[in-house]
Amino acid sequence: MIAWALTIFIQSSFPAIELPKVEIISFDKVVHMGVFGVLAGLCYISLLNIHSRNILTNNIYLSAGILSIIYGATDEIHQYFVPNRSSEVQDWLADVVGIIIALLVIRYFLSKRFKLFSKSVYLKN
Repeated sequence: MIAWALTIFIQSSFPAIELPKVEIISFDKVVHMGVFGVLAGLCYISLLNIHSRNILTNNIYLSAGILSIIYGATDEIHQYFVPNRSSEVQDWLADVVGIIIALLVIRYFLSKRFKLFSKSVYLKN
């Protein structure tokens, strides 16, 4: 997770590259959602390794989300000071959307996995 956060910081230190515009949503926002979705997933895994008691604990999801959202905000502040970069609330909102989607997807698949696991345990007994 730390390596990914460092990668985000380093990449946001370079001047911006002009990306092609797409009618519905700009490619830039999709990249923000993907990059910060990955960060949220890595943050979840890191926190899970620290608090491995219950894989579906809401506190782990909330903590991973809050840490990722704060990091997204600080990344936008950081970009304000980088030449040829801009700091936009819309970018941060794309970060937040990516974080939420990633954590919901993780929760969905883990809950499905544990439902299947618990059913197979009952079938064996």
